[in-house]
Amino acid sequence: MAVTKLVITNKLRNDIIERRKENALSSYELSEQSGHSKFWLQNIESGKTKKISKDDLLSIYRVLFQADSDDEIMDDVEQILNQPIGSTPKDWYELINISSDFENIYDEDELMETLEEDLLHNISELIRNKVFGLSTNQKQAALTAVQNFYYSLYLNPELTFALINIPIYGVNTSNSNEYNDTISELFSIAAKYNDLAIKNNSMKTIKHWQEMDKYYETVDKQNIQTALANFKKYIQKILNIRKTENPDMFNLLNNFLSDVTFMIERGQPNVTKHYLKSFLHIYTGEQFSMHIKDCVKWFIGFQRDYDLPYIYDVIDKKDLEAVYSYLDAFGDIKRPIIQ
Repeated sequence: MAVTKLVITNKLRNDIIERRKENALSSYELSEQSGHSKFWLQNIESGKTKKISKDDLLSIYRVLFQADSDDEIMDDVEQILNQPIGSTPKDWYELINISSDFENIYDEDELMETLEEDLLHNISELIRNKVFGLSTNQKQAALTAVQNFYYSLYLNPELTFALINIPIYGVNTSNSNEYNDTISELFSIAAKYNDLAIKNNSMKTIKHWQEMDKYYETVDKQNIQTALANFKKYIQKILNIRKTENPDMFNLLNNFLSDVTFMIERGQPNVTKHYLKSFLHIYTGEQFSMHIKDCVKWFIGFQRDYDLPYIYDVIDKKDLEAVYSYLDAFGDIKRPIIQ
């Protein structure tokens, strides 16, 4: 539902002032051009006016963006506000101002490495350190808060990302009024969503999902273990065809992808987008060799997650080296010609 009255934040107020100056307009001129009285905008820029209607705000930005309609400026205004005001719903990620730390990172693997090596490590360590010095009652409250965060992320990840986008670090904790107002506001919101959790029986849904996760975890392990057994089988097949004249490497490759690569994908969705993306471009024996090496790295990296044996206990390392050497010298992998 569209918001009818919007809080005029310092960010919004400053944006209006800066854009007005860029357009070489006085506050009086912008007031009148947006269809209001001469001193109307002055009250907004000075902070005297605390809230504004959606229509009035759009009237300002139509002038600032030199636009003929609200549709032309709606996306820009929503980005400035970090909230939707139009009739078209926005996804949560469209309303977050991307941090300068991440805005120039476009490689998915690099983004995931940043998440795992920097953010998650730091967050986990910070939570542990902050909770460590608390009293027993405070620890119980902190663990409950962390548990609620976990449940929220588990059941409603998009809404949880929108929630933790709130820059609470902006609160001046030495200002008791500001701090207490923030506490009151946050727990008022918490009470609203606690009522929704009870109304929607959310914990029952979470428990059911967790039970299903345990079931699929077993299925995933079985798929991965099958993939490893298939991998061993195909390594032996490649060893066996080394002295064969004109081996059908094309079909062997396709079967390998089906029985190994995509079996791993079944056990760990999206693995082919990250760890095994080399499967996308296999036209030569050398590229096939590289993909097999990626599979070996994956089996080693996720050995504990899926209760796998150490791969070099399953396949002799010398056999793998022989396969790599053979494929590296194989040349192009061509589709066989049907006579």
